[in-house]
Amino acid sequence: MAPKKGSKSKKDEPKKKSTPDPLFPSRPRNFQIGGDVRIAGRDLSRFVKWPRYVRLQRQRAVLYQRLKVPPSINQFTKT
Repeated sequence: MAPKKGSKSKKDEPKKKSTPDPLFPSRPRNFQIGGDVRIAGRDLSRFVKWPRYVRLQRQRAVLYQRLKVPPSINQFTKT
């Protein structure tokens, strides 16, 4: 039986060697404290720049909570 046309064996093709990108060199990851490896799935919503109205309504809620505590009691919270 004759071989099929267009089929080449993998041995005939020269292997392409992947050259690393000079703009993005690969570096080993640093898993120590202060390394740049983020934990996958961590909630980063605290570090988001929130819209102005969201920040204002949160600040207002905190201030109204603080107004409810009389100063004579509040002085003992930092002991």
